[in-house]
Amino acid sequence: MSHRESVLVVTRDVALGQPITADDVTTAMVGVDQTVATVRGEDLRRMIGMRAAADLMRGMLVQPRMVTDQVTPQGDQQLIPIAVKPSRLPARGLYPGDRLLVVLRPEGQAVPAVKQPSAGIEAVVDQAKGPDNDGLMVVDVLVSRSDGPRLAALAADGQVAVALNPRSP
Repeated sequence: MSHRESVLVVTRDVALGQPITADDVTTAMVGVDQTVATVRGEDLRRMIGMRAAADLMRGMLVQPRMVTDQVTPQGDQQLIPIAVKPSRLPARGLYPGDRLLVVLRPEGQAVPAVKQPSAGIEAVVDQAKGPDNDGLMVVDVLVSRSDGPRLAALAADGQVAVALNPRSP
């Protein structure tokens, strides 16, 4: 660990989705194991204007997966918040990019019979936070514009359940 290299470090908190400015990051000489993914100091100028793909906190080493040039939701998507009890989510948690199947269960409808499962709505996790003051986790999901209004109405009434799908290769 005597070898030191220039890497990017966060100098002030940057919330998910916010643009990264020159005041948000700097370089530092640190000893980094080669198995640790970092952004090299020489890439500082390239990072300015990128967006935080996760909440960045002061003092963190910047990793490549923490920044993006994508803005969500994109033109054909809508971002829908879903409040879910923590016991209804995978124990490992949900992370940006996780693919979900959001199953709709309109109020008053009995649990669907096994022979007629709901097709549900495909969604991708944008962000997951919580629990909030009500003890619920809030999962922001990206869905197609055509599915957004229906999911938003049912999610507002807590009439959804989520299933984690495999990640794309």
